[in-house]
Amino acid sequence: MKNRIIYIAALVLLIAINISAMDFRVNQIPNGGKFGCANCHVSPAGGGARNAFGQMVESKYLDFNGNVKWSAAMAAEDPDGDGFTNGQELQDPTGAWGAGDKAPGTASLVTNPGDRSSKPAGTDVEGIELPTTYSLAQNYPNPFNPTTKINFTLPVSGKVVLEIFDITGKSVATLIDSEMQSGIHSVEFNAVGLSSGIYLYRIKANHFIGTRKFVLMK
Repeated sequence: MKNRIIYIAALVLLIAINISAMDFRVNQIPNGGKFGCANCHVSPAGGGARNAFGQMVESKYLDFNGNVKWSAAMAAEDPDGDGFTNGQELQDPTGAWGAGDKAPGTASLVTNPGDRSSKPAGTDVEGIELPTTYSLAQNYPNPFNPTTKINFTLPVSGKVVLEIFDITGKSVATLIDSEMQSGIHSVEFNAVGLSSGIYLYRIKANHFIGTRKFVLMK
């Protein structure tokens, strides 16, 4: 009985230490204090299952020391699929904020980037600074089956072509071929008719060309 009590106490302590150890990440995303551990976890108390934002952070945006790498690419993603990027929800659409900087935007307008039901009202994103640079974010999820999202930013309006290529360079799909307004954009790619493998996606927008790899795993 005594050993059982010791085991339970040790387990509780380990869980508490694990939760506490990750608290520092709250301060590594803009306005992270608004929702605290609930930014990344299903439970507001932290620990346990991660929400869509937390899964994205864990798989793509941590450095070797476990610190969150907030960036334009991370700001441009929309892991919870609510139609608003992480940057829009956290009031830093361009990803310009850095750890230690003053919290950007308006705290009352911050929403949870990992909760699909928590999103800005239409007027909450009006007046937010538009992107000042072109960027093409890494798709999410990656690997994927069969759908994934590709996010990109346009500092000015113009003709945009977003194509998918197989590893030999053959074009297998065109997602966008039209004029687009400046801003942060997200498009879903459905690879239901393609075979597993490594593919490339390339964007051409005015003078900007960006290319990234992604993996279809069926």
